[in-house]
Amino acid sequence: MNRPGDLLLRPLVLISVAVVLINDHVLKDAFGNVLTGKLSDIAGVFLFPILLLSVLEVARRTLVGTAAIAWSVAVTGIGFAAVKLIPVVGDAYEYTIGFLRWAAKGFSGDFAPILVYRDPSDLWVLPILIASYFVITRNRTRAPEGALEYGTVNPVPRPA
Repeated sequence: MNRPGDLLLRPLVLISVAVVLINDHVLKDAFGNVLTGKLSDIAGVFLFPILLLSVLEVARRTLVGTAAIAWSVAVTGIGFAAVKLIPVVGDAYEYTIGFLRWAAKGFSGDFAPILVYRDPSDLWVLPILIASYFVITRNRTRAPEGALEYGTVNPVPRPA
């Protein structure tokens, strides 16, 4: 797999998407405890840089380089920490995600921001970004200059 956006099809990424969906839409309603909160944090922080890269790749119709990979991981870590530690950033995040959910429902019903628990101990999940980086770099090779836009590239050079 070496096409723009294909990182979203990796098994760990699909598991992460399932965890976020099941946890946020079933488990939190049923249990709503520390475990469900941490589960969302772990799966979301793992998934977000991969999602950022995939959106960028699909928009550009080409694979991204190492700078974009590093950028996506850094933005995720800094953004997550800011939401958890800086009240105005957390508030903006709550209202932004609340608005996006409301829009996804066709603006039906009442608008409500989401609730983010601002617990500094949530920052312990940030090392999961190492796993995100590993999944990205292990499954991504850059096409050589002049290669076909969607061509598969063999990551191991062949002897001449």
